[in-house]
Amino acid sequence: MTESILNQRLLTLLRFAKSKRSGSTWRDVAQSLGELYHPEMTLADVIHHLVAAYSEVLCEPRFEVGRGGKAAEDLLLAPIKGFHAIELAGPCSLDTTYTVEQFYNAFVIHILGQLSITSIGWCRAWYEDKALYSSLEA
Repeated sequence: MTESILNQRLLTLLRFAKSKRSGSTWRDVAQSLGELYHPEMTLADVIHHLVAAYSEVLCEPRFEVGRGGKAAEDLLLAPIKGFHAIELAGPCSLDTTYTVEQFYNAFVIHILGQLSITSIGWCRAWYEDKALYSSLEA
């Protein structure tokens, strides 16, 4: 894999995920990506960009994410099992009802959690490039 995966979308999402923001929702991600794309992104837009960035991270071994080979399973189970579950102990029964937003926010929070723990030592110069960062904020 070449450095071409180091794009503005990935940079924006890594910086967002590694910031001290907690309790992020898809709307927070939409706001952070709004300057790159459209300021009124939909849930589907946000999921598209998050999954694309997550795929890029998983395909680059130097990011050191998803090494256990369970990335897809962990993502699919995120709404009902694990640290990012809608209810920490999981649903009480199969009759438990969640909104679409709750369900997809679990995916969003799971991916942001994975992005937050990526190893960026190998690309720190790109990650900390102040000129690039300023152009993203402008």
